[in-house]
Amino acid sequence: MHPISVCIIAKNEEERIGQCLSSVKPCGFEIVVVDTGSTDRTKEIASAYADKVLDFPWCDDFSAARNFSLREATHNWIFMIDCDETIKEIDVEELTYFRKHLSDSVGSVSRENLVTENGVLTLNNTDYTERFFNKKLYRYTGIIHEQLTPIHGKEMPALLLHATLLHTGYDMTPKEREAKFRRNFTLLEKQAGADPENPYLYYQLGKTCEILEDFSRACTYYDKGLSFDLDPELAYVQAMVVSYGNALLRSGQAETALGFEGICDEFSSVTDFVYLMGNIYQDNGMYEKALEQYQRALQMPPGRQSGTNSFLPFYQSGIIFETLGSPESAAALYRKCGDFAPALKRLAALQP
Repeated sequence: MHPISVCIIAKNEEERIGQCLSSVKPCGFEIVVVDTGSTDRTKEIASAYADKVLDFPWCDDFSAARNFSLREATHNWIFMIDCDETIKEIDVEELTYFRKHLSDSVGSVSRENLVTENGVLTLNNTDYTERFFNKKLYRYTGIIHEQLTPIHGKEMPALLLHATLLHTGYDMTPKEREAKFRRNFTLLEKQAGADPENPYLYYQLGKTCEILEDFSRACTYYDKGLSFDLDPELAYVQAMVVSYGNALLRSGQAETALGFEGICDEFSSVTDFVYLMGNIYQDNGMYEKALEQYQRALQMPPGRQSGTNSFLPFYQSGIIFETLGSPESAAALYRKCGDFAPALKRLAALQP
């Protein structure tokens, strides 16, 4: 067995925890499951895979539960995973090298977020999250959307591993989604009240409002989060800017979104931002500028959101050409969108 402990916190996850743990078991890691009050078969299923299944009374604090799992892990090196995730790929030899030669660093993994579209699980976007670390150097802080934090207040060097997780946590029924994110919103408000100078919390509050389709309120939180002096190179800052722009468009504030022209230089290397600027120009009837941004996005590397450098710019460009009365040019662009359902629908409508 490798000297690595996989830690998981769970509650009423009988439908997903088996798939998660079956993807972990072949890796040869210790598996520690901390249950926070399940009333279904979660613990029973976990026992078939885990080395330890422990109880932790839920106290409205995700960090407290995660830190408890760290304390109970046999090994110092931790790989953290959630019940709604499975391991798609992992290089165990790389983890061994990391432990021996990069002991102060944190390993980040790629996480592919999947949602159901037309009955099929489809990649929505990819994010990157810190999951591999030495528990003597790091712990979790924050009662929700908890963050890995250096114990001694030093910087946290993070390196991207050749490891990918599949995440289905956003693939929920409308009722499940609303219940989960209303709970999250309550905890985030509580945390923001105790830590009002933390811009990351306003980003998460905005995302929660966006998921609940309260886009105007989301804009308020994003605006608050971006009022701080932030590093534009940080991934969450880039994500907050793009989310803010999308929320402005979704709430009918396209003219206000034009103010993003003032930050184009700072975010010109962010694919999702370039695609967003195309949408902002399009919604303001500035079609030539929109097409320029879409063309730029097509020349850039993949963004966090799936398709912002491929089928989405083609699709939006097609809409513009339809609007301008050039159906043949629009159809040619829709054909470049592959199996993107909205493009196929518009293409069918253009057929004589």
